[in-house]
Amino acid sequence: MRLLPAVLLGAAVVLNLVTPAHLTFLGLFVAAPLVAAAVDTPRVTLATVVATLVITTPLLTVVNEPPGLVPVERTVLVGTVLVVAVLALVVNAILVAARRRMMSALGVAEVVQRAVVPSPPRRSGPLSVAARYRPAHRDNLIGGDLYATQETPFGTRLIVGDVSGKGLGAAAAVAVVLGAFREWSTHEPELASLACRLEEALLRENRRTGLLSPEEGFVTAVLVEIPRAFPDRLSAVCCGHPPPLLLPPGEPPYHLPVAESAPPLGLGLDREALRNDVRDARFPPGCFLLLYTDGVTESRDVHGEFYDPATALGGRTFRDADELADALVAGVVAHTHGALKDDAALLAVHHLPVAPRVEGR
Repeated sequence: MRLLPAVLLGAAVVLNLVTPAHLTFLGLFVAAPLVAAAVDTPRVTLATVVATLVITTPLLTVVNEPPGLVPVERTVLVGTVLVVAVLALVVNAILVAARRRMMSALGVAEVVQRAVVPSPPRRSGPLSVAARYRPAHRDNLIGGDLYATQETPFGTRLIVGDVSGKGLGAAAAVAVVLGAFREWSTHEPELASLACRLEEALLRENRRTGLLSPEEGFVTAVLVEIPRAFPDRLSAVCCGHPPPLLLPPGEPPYHLPVAESAPPLGLGLDREALRNDVRDARFPPGCFLLLYTDGVTESRDVHGEFYDPATALGGRTFRDADELADALVAGVVAHTHGALKDDAALLAVHHLPVAPRVEGR
């Protein structure tokens, strides 16, 4: 697109020289500065305007003068190009100012996003943690995806979730759920009870402020606990959310088999039924854990095929949680050719291998 103004000017000159004199191709001349104004910088736009005037003035008045035109008509032709050129400069100034405002808004949005969903600590006992957030659109940094980790008396607890809907209501719901998670994860000894506490907070704030629409006011979430006393084990419960992916050392990745009956937060959790939906798994040293939103699993390629992280990551080895998180994001972007339809958030957790003990002499 940035080369298009030069192409238009070149084409206009050639066509004017090889066609009858009564054909001026004025539209190509006036299009060049307008295209430059839309896609390029003020300096390039000004250079295009000057080049257009320098080329069109002699071409339309001397070199290829249309027959039968009086001086006033020739002046009108050049004046038309001049007026459009000035308009191009005005349009470019307006667009540059709008881009600056947008970049300022994006900076504010990024600060807000980091405040509402801050990056978790990189270490938690024998665990290393990496978080990633990839918005579907660069101008939509404030989304409804959430993640957090929390050190508790019961061990390290993690949450990844996705609020239905978009906009400020979804962002406010993210703040409510994360606030409740940080508060109640240190008090509730069971994951099922913790999930119910999150739902209570969401429903209370939704009734009070109307964060989400009555028809779609819910949050999908996965909660994981890695006990302090038994870091080689984990427990997880999914509330309408994609299940965790485990990557054991030397084994194929597999999804934790979780119950599909648990509804999302906000649609009426049953504490007793949810207790039966909690699943346990081995989490030995060297093992990786992936929690992600459906922006990952619902990403499609040009043929409509969904992205499968278990298949995509199978047979690969990773040095740490950051490398795994980056590989997953890169895989999703490559699968969709960068055309994500939904925001994607993830937590990658690595149970650090036990260093071999060196015996002294």
